[in-house]
Amino acid sequence: MVVDSSRDRRVAGPLIDLVGDDRERAVPVIRDGFVGVYRWHAKRTLREVPIVRALELDGAVVAVSLLDRLVPQVGYVYYIAVLAAHRRRGLGARLLDDALDQFRQRAAEVVYAAVRSDNEASMNLFEHHGFRSVERKETGWREGGLGAWGLRSRMWLVPGETLLGLRLRPAATGGRGDGADQGRSQPA
Repeated sequence: MVVDSSRDRRVAGPLIDLVGDDRERAVPVIRDGFVGVYRWHAKRTLREVPIVRALELDGAVVAVSLLDRLVPQVGYVYYIAVLAAHRRRGLGARLLDDALDQFRQRAAEVVYAAVRSDNEASMNLFEHHGFRSVERKETGWREGGLGAWGLRSRMWLVPGETLLGLRLRPAATGGRGDGADQGRSQPA
């Protein structure tokens, strides 16, 4: 346990991986954080994604992130959830920082996330980390779209959500290796 003396509140300890049956420890966070179809999808996604990271406090999971690589160069943050009693303490930011580190370590070039347009806290979190709105178009992910890889269906975007993207590193140069496309403006 760590004490945040500026607010005199306990904050969660180190990040851990949840694997196998241990992922059930994240279900209370999902139940607390989502309703309706989002709860159903988050619980299903919890069992299917390759990466589930969590923050614990006193042995209980209080925050989780569900992550996947849609293709080797493209990461996706399916969900970040924090128990209501532990919000506004930077736990979501810790999980997002960790997610971006996880994707960088795996050589991802782009990371996407979808956020309900009316979820100000989540929008602010992602935008503060450099994510920006991405058009849903048919060009490939290297051009800022989704169509070429069929990524849209794996992201499970629903009406009312904004697709956000963050470029972690310049797009591959197609073998030229000269960085010629580094100066081009790209949506994600």
